[in-house]
Amino acid sequence: MDDKKNQIITEQVERWDLYARLTPTAFLLSSIILIIFDIIDFETAFYVGLVGFAITAVVWWWWAIFTIKYLITTLNRASKNLQEVNQEVKAITQEVKSIRDES
Repeated sequence: MDDKKNQIITEQVERWDLYARLTPTAFLLSSIILIIFDIIDFETAFYVGLVGFAITAVVWWWWAIFTIKYLITTLNRASKNLQEVNQEVKAITQEVKSIRDES
C-alpha cells in the first residue's frame, strides 16, 4: 500500500512540475497572440489569468496539505518501527552479554 501511495505522490509531483512549467508559458503566449489580433483585450486576459492563478493556488494548497499529512503519518510510523527495532536490538545485546558472561 505504501509503495503504491508513494508512486502516486511521485507521479502527482511530476504532473505539478510539468503544469508549473507549461501553463504559464502557454497562457502568456496565447494571451499575447489574442491581444495582438484584437480578439480579446488586456483586461480580459488579466482576469482570465487571475482566475486561473486563484484556482491553481487553491487546488495546489489542498493537494499539498493532504500530501504533507500522508508524509507525516508515514514518518511517524517509520519512527515507531525504528524505536521498536532499537529496543529489540538492546534486548538481544543484553541476552548475548548474559550468555557470554555465563560461558
